[in-house]
Amino acid sequence: MIEIKELRALRGPNRHTLHSAIFMVLDIKEYESRPSDKIEGFSDRLVRLIPSFQKHGCSIGKPGGFIQRLKHGTWAGHIIEHIAIELQCLAGTEVGYGKTLNTEKKGMYIVVFRYLVESVGVQAAREAVSLFEAVATGKDFDVNRVVADLKVLREDDMLGPTTWSIVEEAKSRGIPYIRLNKNSYIQLGYGAHQKRIQASITSQTSAIAVETADEKTSVKEQLKNSGIPVPNGRMVATEEEALAVFNEIGAAVVVKPDVGNHGNGSTVNITDQDQLTKAFQAAKDYCPDVIVEEYVHGFDFRLLVIDGKLVAAAKREPAHVVGDGISSIKELIQQTNADSRRGFGHEKVLTQIEIDDMTERLLSLKGLSPSSSPGKGEKIYLKTTANLSQGGTATDVTDEVSPDIRLMAERTARIIGLDCVGVDALARDISLSLDQSGVKVVEVNAAPGFRMHLDPTNGKARAVAKPLVDMLFPNGYTQVPVVAITGTNGKTTTCKLLAHTLKYSGKNVGLACTTGIEIDGHPILTGDYSGPEGAGIVVREPTVDHIVLEVARGGIVRRGLGINEADVGVLLNIGNDHIGTDWIETQRDLSLAKSTVVEVVKKSGASILNADDPVTLSVLDRACGNIILFSLHPDNPTLEDHIQEGGTVVTVDKRNVIIRNSELDIIICELEKIPITFGGIVDFNISNALAAVGALHGLHLPIEQIRNGIMTFHSSANQNPGRMNLFDFQKFKVLVDYGHNQESAQAMVKLLPRISQGRKVALCHGTGSRTDEQIIEYGTALALVFDYIVLADLDPRNRPLGETVGLVRKGLLQGGFNEEHIEIVPDAIITDPRKAVDCLFAQAEPGDLLVIHPDELEPVLSQVMERYRQAVTLI
Repeated sequence: MIEIKELRALRGPNRHTLHSAIFMVLDIKEYESRPSDKIEGFSDRLVRLIPSFQKHGCSIGKPGGFIQRLKHGTWAGHIIEHIAIELQCLAGTEVGYGKTLNTEKKGMYIVVFRYLVESVGVQAAREAVSLFEAVATGKDFDVNRVVADLKVLREDDMLGPTTWSIVEEAKSRGIPYIRLNKNSYIQLGYGAHQKRIQASITSQTSAIAVETADEKTSVKEQLKNSGIPVPNGRMVATEEEALAVFNEIGAAVVVKPDVGNHGNGSTVNITDQDQLTKAFQAAKDYCPDVIVEEYVHGFDFRLLVIDGKLVAAAKREPAHVVGDGISSIKELIQQTNADSRRGFGHEKVLTQIEIDDMTERLLSLKGLSPSSSPGKGEKIYLKTTANLSQGGTATDVTDEVSPDIRLMAERTARIIGLDCVGVDALARDISLSLDQSGVKVVEVNAAPGFRMHLDPTNGKARAVAKPLVDMLFPNGYTQVPVVAITGTNGKTTTCKLLAHTLKYSGKNVGLACTTGIEIDGHPILTGDYSGPEGAGIVVREPTVDHIVLEVARGGIVRRGLGINEADVGVLLNIGNDHIGTDWIETQRDLSLAKSTVVEVVKKSGASILNADDPVTLSVLDRACGNIILFSLHPDNPTLEDHIQEGGTVVTVDKRNVIIRNSELDIIICELEKIPITFGGIVDFNISNALAAVGALHGLHLPIEQIRNGIMTFHSSANQNPGRMNLFDFQKFKVLVDYGHNQESAQAMVKLLPRISQGRKVALCHGTGSRTDEQIIEYGTALALVFDYIVLADLDPRNRPLGETVGLVRKGLLQGGFNEEHIEIVPDAIITDPRKAVDCLFAQAEPGDLLVIHPDELEPVLSQVMERYRQAVTLI
């Protein structure tokens, strides 16, 4: 059997596509040697099962292309990709993109395909594997059952028509959106300029008004006292009281619960005591308080008022059938549902009619059942309300509404206090005046559905989401700039430098990085938040006006970016770190993952790339927006070419950091005045500072503010913990830096002798999630840097205890390091990093430079700072 090794949703842009996608790793086992042309009858059986495969173009690019591939021979992974896509399409979630990739492991394939609803995409992946195996082995497979199940998932998890229309309108204006739960709770916009909706209820909707609207008696009283026509009647608690009101009215009545929606528990056109008894009990089941009111003869109208203005009106009719004198009601429903415009849930203009408790009760009140056969031309109503979701129909009548009734609807909205309201009214003719039309308001809906207006059964569609978004953003949406930074090394320092400069410039900044979440400079959460979870927390924060996100490779690969667009994307460098993990098998794979950050930059934004790194430049053609290159070398040919083409660069010339284009040089400051460069000697922090200058220039921050920011940011334990934090203990120095890979070790070769001429003694550890080769290479790089090394297995991940440090030791020895200068911390104490630090300090001699590469920063940094305070006190 084919084995699904991995299956997950990539919820944001990723290395395969800039859209959400399902990621699946398959071990196709024996089918590696059995492509489709080697499985007798496979192609014919598959197409008979799903005839719509004939429309798939595949790589051939025209209908029938996939069938050709099947007949000529293609592998299971590719076929499963197409099955998963088609199952989603059959379930009403139309998608088209997919690709299947080979891996270095025989029989293992990566399958990636788009989804619209995550639960549908994930289940389609599982069912696609089962369907393939059934076809390959000649077994039966119930496609209709699978598609029906997927439709249920779609209806459960997909945004409804109302919410989706608002989201689409917002997206058309460049307003990002975030789904805040599995229902219809949506955030429009980021940070301080966000608004929120729950379907058509907005963050501006009055809670008092919503509660009032749900209490039908209270609504009637308020409207009646304000001169709005409403049906006669009142609330009752007992069947006797209900009978008394029925007798007072002396005509047909409606019975409904005082609190409720969608017509649940409601019964209309009650004309005798027996019907009244049944109707009262039905309403009582939903609410202890029941309304009995006159039944208003006329048509059912929904008047939609947004921001105090009538924007649409629809004439509604409940689900019904018309007898032919022969067919039963059940058969008539089946005939009605055969209409191609009707579908399951919200997939089509009309919804299929279902026989439920409401239907059974209505029929029973008329002495009918689903097996009854109405006379020819007899209309039988099957629901008490005209909701489209229950099979009703709607005709747009917006242009027919009389000025009197328009005013009545708008006054109703203001009286109740709702910013978006559906006013339900009954009237003979809505084009007439109040008196002539016989109009009466029967209910108000605080969360009106838009479907009947967006896509009416008959008449003109109305873009009713537009006035709602206009109301939420009357002056347009103010963008909250997002800066996303990735690279192998330097991400956190660059992020913190950017956040510091923006805060120093008066901005309220949200920062997510490997040390935690900061809001306006205040630590909110600690831990590694360089993935999509951290991005989500910051973009939801209602106080920030600028956002800075560190983007780690793992987040992109495992879940996708946490944002869909960035105003500025920064690509610092691309090393060999992480190759061999998470199906990143080559440096090209890693480059494509990290380049995602510059691929999502807006056209109006800027991409900042390192011109000193050939691997980074290999993805230059994928970067979007205005391209700004940075380099330590002003004579870098790539910079010169970019300037000649009208581009902008950031570099160092005559010890000055400058922004250069074809017309002028803008001097930011002298290199030595940037604290994180340690007087201009730390090349990698010079590079980080150049990237930050480019990003800030891409945000159009004034030069003076850029200058002030980079000149006031230090590599201190307070401003940039764990990144080049240097402590002078007088007798020796201690450097705490989160160096964790071969590239960071190589950078120390030139730097450390500039900081201290004494011995270089280090506490190091390998990262267990790296490949054996990468850990050994890390050890080899360390051999060129240090004179004495303490090894502790501080980050074993899934490796056995001691294995990682053994590989680092192997690399050290291969690099020619003296074995007698290697100390391995005993296994018994490695779970406590503070004891490993004690081992390092025990080796300190006058003039030494102790270097600590921490895994868990907080306990290590706290210990070093406590030792430092004690040392200073003694002095």
